[in-house]
Amino acid sequence: MNFDEIKGKAAELLEQHHEQVDAGIDRVAGLVADRIGHEEQVKSVAEMAKDILPGGQ
Repeated sequence: MNFDEIKGKAAELLEQHHEQVDAGIDRVAGLVADRIGHEEQVKSVAEMAKDILPGGQ
């Protein structure tokens, strides 16, 4: 399997399961915000991450 096949499969899985990926990003963002603070910045980065992923908002 070459890199392009792996990349394609990863993109396909992200599109199929984007709700779970988004929920995971939100959970991690909450943990990071609780630990280091800066809640607004963490939330902003989490939203940007969700926007660039295949199948995202």
